[in-house]
Amino acid sequence: MSPLPLFFTSSLLLMILHHATSHLGVGPHIADVNILLPPKMTHPVEYRLQGSDGCFKWSWDHHDILSVLPEFNSSSHCSMSARLKSIAPFGGRKETAVYATDLNTGMVIRCKVYIDMVSRIQIFHNSVKLDLDGLATLRVRAFDSEENVFSSLVGLQFMWKLMPETPGSPHNLVHVPLKDSPLSDCGGLCGDLDIPVKLEESGVFSDLYVVKGTEIGHEIVSVNLLEPSLEHLADKIVLTVAEAMSLEPPSPVYVLIGAVVHYTLKVIRSNTPEVVSLPSPFHQWSVLNSSVAQVDRALGTVHALNLGATTIVVEDTRVVGHMQISSLHVVLPDNLLLFMSPLSPSGGHIEGVKPISSVSRWYVVAGRLYLVHVKVFLPGPGAEEIFITESDEIELHDNQDEFWNILPVSEGLSTKKNYRLLSANSYGLGKLTATLAYRTGHDVRKEVLKVVQEVMVCDQVKFIMEGDSSISHRVLLPWVPGVYQELELKASGGCAMSSSDYKWFSSDMTVASVSVSGIVQAKRPGKTTITAVSIFDSLNYDEMVVEVSIPSSMVMLPNFPVETPVGTHLQASLTLRASNGAYFYACDAFRSSIRWKTESESFSIVNSTDEFFASDKQEVVHSSSFGPPCAWTHIYASNTGRTVVHATLTRESQQYDHSSSGSIVLKASLSIAAYSPLIVHQASDGNQFGGYWFDLARTESQHQLNNLDHLYLAPGSHLDIMLHGGPERWGEDVEFIETVEVLDEQISYVKDGILIHQMSTNYGNPYRIGCKSLGTFKLIFRRGNLIGEDHHLPAVSEVQLLLMCSFPSSIVIIADEALNTPSVIQLAARADRTPAGIRTSPVTVANGRRIRMSAVGLSDSGKAFANSSSLSLKWELTECEGLALLDNAYNSAAYSSWERFLILQNRSGVCFVRSTVVGLIDSLSHSDFATMFETSTNSLTDAIQLQLISSLRVSPEFSLLYFSPEARLNISITGGSCFFDTLVNDTQIVEVTQQVPVYECSKLVLAPKSLGSALVTVQDIGLLPPLVASSTVQVAEMDWIKILTGERISIEEGSFQSINFLVGVADGRIFDPSQYIYMRIRVHIAESIVEVVENYDFPIRTDGFVHAPNFTLQARRLGVTNIYLSAIQHSGIEIMSQIVNVEVYAPPRIHPSNIFLVPGASYVLTVRGGPEIFSHVQYAGMDDQTVNIHKISGRVLAISPGNST
Repeated sequence: MSPLPLFFTSSLLLMILHHATSHLGVGPHIADVNILLPPKMTHPVEYRLQGSDGCFKWSWDHHDILSVLPEFNSSSHCSMSARLKSIAPFGGRKETAVYATDLNTGMVIRCKVYIDMVSRIQIFHNSVKLDLDGLATLRVRAFDSEENVFSSLVGLQFMWKLMPETPGSPHNLVHVPLKDSPLSDCGGLCGDLDIPVKLEESGVFSDLYVVKGTEIGHEIVSVNLLEPSLEHLADKIVLTVAEAMSLEPPSPVYVLIGAVVHYTLKVIRSNTPEVVSLPSPFHQWSVLNSSVAQVDRALGTVHALNLGATTIVVEDTRVVGHMQISSLHVVLPDNLLLFMSPLSPSGGHIEGVKPISSVSRWYVVAGRLYLVHVKVFLPGPGAEEIFITESDEIELHDNQDEFWNILPVSEGLSTKKNYRLLSANSYGLGKLTATLAYRTGHDVRKEVLKVVQEVMVCDQVKFIMEGDSSISHRVLLPWVPGVYQELELKASGGCAMSSSDYKWFSSDMTVASVSVSGIVQAKRPGKTTITAVSIFDSLNYDEMVVEVSIPSSMVMLPNFPVETPVGTHLQASLTLRASNGAYFYACDAFRSSIRWKTESESFSIVNSTDEFFASDKQEVVHSSSFGPPCAWTHIYASNTGRTVVHATLTRESQQYDHSSSGSIVLKASLSIAAYSPLIVHQASDGNQFGGYWFDLARTESQHQLNNLDHLYLAPGSHLDIMLHGGPERWGEDVEFIETVEVLDEQISYVKDGILIHQMSTNYGNPYRIGCKSLGTFKLIFRRGNLIGEDHHLPAVSEVQLLLMCSFPSSIVIIADEALNTPSVIQLAARADRTPAGIRTSPVTVANGRRIRMSAVGLSDSGKAFANSSSLSLKWELTECEGLALLDNAYNSAAYSSWERFLILQNRSGVCFVRSTVVGLIDSLSHSDFATMFETSTNSLTDAIQLQLISSLRVSPEFSLLYFSPEARLNISITGGSCFFDTLVNDTQIVEVTQQVPVYECSKLVLAPKSLGSALVTVQDIGLLPPLVASSTVQVAEMDWIKILTGERISIEEGSFQSINFLVGVADGRIFDPSQYIYMRIRVHIAESIVEVVENYDFPIRTDGFVHAPNFTLQARRLGVTNIYLSAIQHSGIEIMSQIVNVEVYAPPRIHPSNIFLVPGASYVLTVRGGPEIFSHVQYAGMDDQTVNIHKISGRVLAISPGNST
């Protein structure tokens, strides 16, 4: 072999290596580094040298034998390729080089170019057999004398011819023009295809030639080079045209013993597979090993006989040697598996979805259809699948009809026995069972393979959205710089137990991201699609479009009343809107960016960033047509009144589309009001009328008005009640109402059962309620504002009163009580009584007094009547001689019979008092009420025992005890039997010191132990039942000292002034003066113009401390000074009083003291001395007939002769 072919082969190898490594390296590359071109011919040959990854400048060595034409990109001035063309006639083999210089890196790549004459040509092809209706591309390759292949023949002209192998027979091939063929130019790497196309259009051919098989047989293809002096260069080949055959099932085929395989023969005609009807006159079947299987020579039906392998052959008798074979293996099964494929709604296969094997539990979706495929496999790794035939015993069954249905496969989908359709119905877990019975040889006994597959039917994954279902697959979220709205998406279905059982995806994470738990966060304006996919089934998913937009306005939501009772919280909320007016689905992330304020101090913003109560928020989301709340606040109303609440959102704008700039400022406001809670309360008293006590003025002054829930009245009696609180009138465009509604026990409206009349008085507009008949009535009072402008929800307060019109079922006597308070009434009502109706426990009272006796009507439930005065009482005394007598001064028609007074004598003993209802009062004795009373009541009476003794008392009932080891507190004991037990409920706070025997019955001495309150109880065990009295003692530090003289004191020089002061605790209560001695209170005087002197009643102790509630100052000399008091707490903290300014002044004198005036003369008097602070002088005369003196200026005018002072 000559060195030139070896060199060219080496160069070709280097070119291939360079081309391969050029894709691995970084930088500019060219497609070839060695090129072989023919010399200049009649039709020049061009070669495109392609570059990549660079911007090239082209140069070459021999401009006389080679032309290089750069090609430029349309979008830049870079050259990526160049056309090479030989321009010199042949004069022997020549060599030259082309250089590609990268303008970016300066790298130079060299390409070697050889020019030589064509020595021979040859037709290259992929196969000598061509399918009927198939295409074949034939290519001419040229070689030089050393068998080197020319790089390009583009531009040369060739003549191609087709001839049947048998002269006179029809052609088996036809030529297909290049423009009608599916060939391309390979992006320029295969040469310019347009040049061969143009050659064919001119009547000649190029080095490419495309043929198509039209008939079965053989065809001769020849080619000649059309170039002067080279016409002798030619080549020819013989091509065979035959039908393309394929067998189904495809080879290799694995079957079981006894299987019957019906092969299907297909041929390709007009690029379309067609099934050949068997038997066919042109096809013959055979088997190589008949001991393994037998085949029907005409039908191609194979019977598997024994274990082993063989080959099934089908031959086309029209073409010698044209056949198709299939490898057949008769095997034993090892494994049985189930495969499931989801089907589309139309019943077709879903592209790209692979079948799911029975390795794990199947998850299917209710309402969908699935194809179940039973597969049998050989043993070993990478086991082959066994082909299942109609003769194989495959069974698929289940026992879960309520979850799914197993259906046969339709003819259009598949007719194989190992396929079934599973139609999922409803949620549930069940099992599928598949079995295969097979033979292992000639033995008739069969083995069975079995597989059990769990199937879980899940519901379709769906997003759960609150509110309108029409927005369930599209939501709008707000965004401003620094505020990233989040939305927790919830989904159902997919057999998921929590949000982590879904995979969450966002199509554009820069617009909105989604977390693994389904929380979407808005990132910037735009649109994205959020997908929730069940982790158990990737085809079970739901999608939602999320649009993120910048809010353009802010409005208050009319979800809450704008009026609220004082002492409660009024809620206000607002929402945001996009530029198109749409409301956002969620916007609560803005709650901390919105600032709230009110115009009144009576309304304070609290908890403005707290979450809604869950129930409130859910109600707002579902009921509001204005969008969800973006921010909310609780406004505490501390007083009645009306104000405006303002909300402001301020953010710097950063528009992504640069459509606008500046700040985002959104505002909204709302008018609100507060009112006192609406209550109904008594306006009259029943203390003297067989009812309980009520004092309206006292209750109002102490702010103790409570709502009256129920009311008991005797027929013929009445009571005044009033409404208090409720909303005030909002405005002219909002209707204001105040109504009362009366219902009976059947919830029917009542007109005549009761008397209700609103009166006008100087203290209000009370309602007078009276009973006209027996029964129970519900009175519903309403007051408030209805709907109007800026008042979207009615604010109507309602209060109910249950009125029982009936006669008392019993009465109870109240003894020695000034007032019929509810607690006293209940205590008396619960007392035990003898069969004779006498209270078993005597009422102990102190003798020598006049005590009040009263009776109260009670209902059958033990509730006290408010007024029973329509009934008349009779009072009786038994065994009371010398002990008590009734005060007849109150036994007249002017007084109610339900209240009497008892005069107690100064004796001890037991007296019986009885009160009995004897009928209606005289004014009602002839009315219908008399009949009602006789038919509805039994004997109403009550009796008590009065035990007259001296009363046991402890005084005071409340005391402050100073916290000091030396402090002591005296509690006085009066009355009783002097047989006492003393009990302190907390001995860690107070203890009772050792009693002096002489004081055992008169007082207790207490000592403090620690701060706090304790109850000291004294029990008189000498009486049956024992008498008990108690006193509350609070051990406390002093919190303040207050001088009671005011800020300034004026004292005349030489005189004395008593200074009073108080010491107390933080809640305003004061210590008893007896405690001052333990407090070590000291007087501080700035200047010595006054001094503390001895007080006869309260002398100063030698240690200089004041131990009384006052002290005395003596004015020593003129001047002004300051005084204050101080003391040290047990904890060491100094407590000081306020500073008081003290002025010492000279005695006031009129100057001059004597004057003489003639009638008509005048003189102005002056005053010297006297106080200067907060003082003024006023003059007066004793005799106005003698002189007249001006009371302000002191000018004296003499009127007549005489003397005057």
